[in-house]
Amino acid sequence: MAGKNKFRFYATVSDRGQIFIPKALQNYFGIGSRDKVAFIVEDDGSVRFRKKTKRLS
Repeated sequence: MAGKNKFRFYATVSDRGQIFIPKALQNYFGIGSRDKVAFIVEDDGSVRFRKKTKRLS
């Protein structure tokens, strides 16, 4: 999802602080029930999101 293929999705945060990941992103990243995801905060304050792999542990 880089370059010309940038997408913008919005997620809703529940009262319990949970984020609902849009179905299109679940499909794109291959995220299934009980999978873990990583939020990587960059020095400039931007946040990268990806499905957690063993390398990210």
